[in-house]
Amino acid sequence: MTPSLRSAVLARLHRLYDDVVPLLSGDDPSATEDARASLAEPLRLAVVGRVSSGKSTLVNALVGRRIAPTSAGECTRVVTWYRFGAPDRADLELVDGSMRPVRLAGQGLPNELDVPAEKVSRLVVHLASGPLRDLTLIDTPGLDTLTAANDAATRRAILGAGKASQRAAGAADALLFLIGDAARRSDVDFLADFRASAGRQSATALNAVGLLAQADRFGSGPFDPRDPFDVAREVAQGLATTHRAELADVLPVSGLLAETARTGRISESLARRVADLAGEEVLALSLRRQDPALQDLYRFFGPYGVGAGRDQAANGAARLKSWCQEVSGIADLENVVRSRLVPRADLLKANRALGVLATAAGRADDAEKALALVETATFDPDLHPLQELRALHALTSEVPGSPLVAQLSRFVDDPDPVALLGIEAGGPDELALAARRRSAEATRTAALAVFPAEADAGRVLARSYQLLARRLRSDAGG
Repeated sequence: MTPSLRSAVLARLHRLYDDVVPLLSGDDPSATEDARASLAEPLRLAVVGRVSSGKSTLVNALVGRRIAPTSAGECTRVVTWYRFGAPDRADLELVDGSMRPVRLAGQGLPNELDVPAEKVSRLVVHLASGPLRDLTLIDTPGLDTLTAANDAATRRAILGAGKASQRAAGAADALLFLIGDAARRSDVDFLADFRASAGRQSATALNAVGLLAQADRFGSGPFDPRDPFDVAREVAQGLATTHRAELADVLPVSGLLAETARTGRISESLARRVADLAGEEVLALSLRRQDPALQDLYRFFGPYGVGAGRDQAANGAARLKSWCQEVSGIADLENVVRSRLVPRADLLKANRALGVLATAAGRADDAEKALALVETATFDPDLHPLQELRALHALTSEVPGSPLVAQLSRFVDDPDPVALLGIEAGGPDELALAARRRSAEATRTAALAVFPAEADAGRVLARSYQLLARRLRSDAGG
């Protein structure tokens, strides 16, 4: 969004909160406090998946430091927030509201804490890391595990599960959801819960990205002639199609190779050790996975990286590092985060904040008055960008080939009016006339649409063009 539209959305939401919060009962004001405060914060991006799916390894790759412990321990059983800040520091926020500092072990978190995990609300880590300047990463314990406490901690942090006043207070604005070669029923159920966690206003699949985070393990091992990443890409495409309603996209990524490349593990001596394995047959090399002399190589690169990286390593550490980054898919993931999620952060956060408030309003002592205030605000022109966001989700889920997808995307990502209208140039009056024409076209499309999502998108676009024409006339002083 442009600064002016962003300011209008946020200002209208704050006015709505001022009107509705005094009407809330019990603990509901505290349930909305976090959602309102988050409007001024960077995007909150949660990393969620089953145990041993590679969550912490991926977090390390995204942050560019081996900060998150990847072996089982007390620290991996608590929800951890990674925020930008200097100097580097970590604090435990306990369930009773008290805070306790955590000593960083070298550059990373300790595997064990001096407080039982069940007494910890979350661990907050501040790092002077560039990628954290415009987003907060939330690392979570494993879902669907034998340890019910881990699953509960993740659900409480991301979905706001718990007492009634927290049902709609999930903390995440967007989600990276790690899955295997197929989405289990429990995965789909969690994604459905995430869509509902901010009430009926949820932006759903637009803010949930699926990841095959161990793409280097796909295929059937050394006997499979196919590259595991090719296999993973095929699986990802199938999952993206099957679960279009739950996930905006599905990407194959090797968190292990990305972490090794991004966190300074590859030295010239390490590269030479990998290159020295060039003469061995792939099958013979695979049988040496338990060889103590090679265990660190397999820990850093995995079987695929050790086997396929030998030729790259012959050209030195820089080339091996570059290759690991290239094949890992981390650049594709960062492109999705930086081009789709971060630019839409204000809309995603505002959408969640509105949903949280709407749910709390339904439990107010005077629910009729509170809900009326929310309903009125929903149709306010200042909050129309949220209608565009929701319409874009529904359309991409149900009719991804619709020509309206590109038009809605342009409004959501908000380029200049000339780009929105698809014309080369023109003064405000000429542009306003073009906007009114586009509004009429969108109205006709809505009337003739076969699919409900396309009809709704047409109506939303018609109003978008009307509001654009109004802004253009205002700019022209007419």
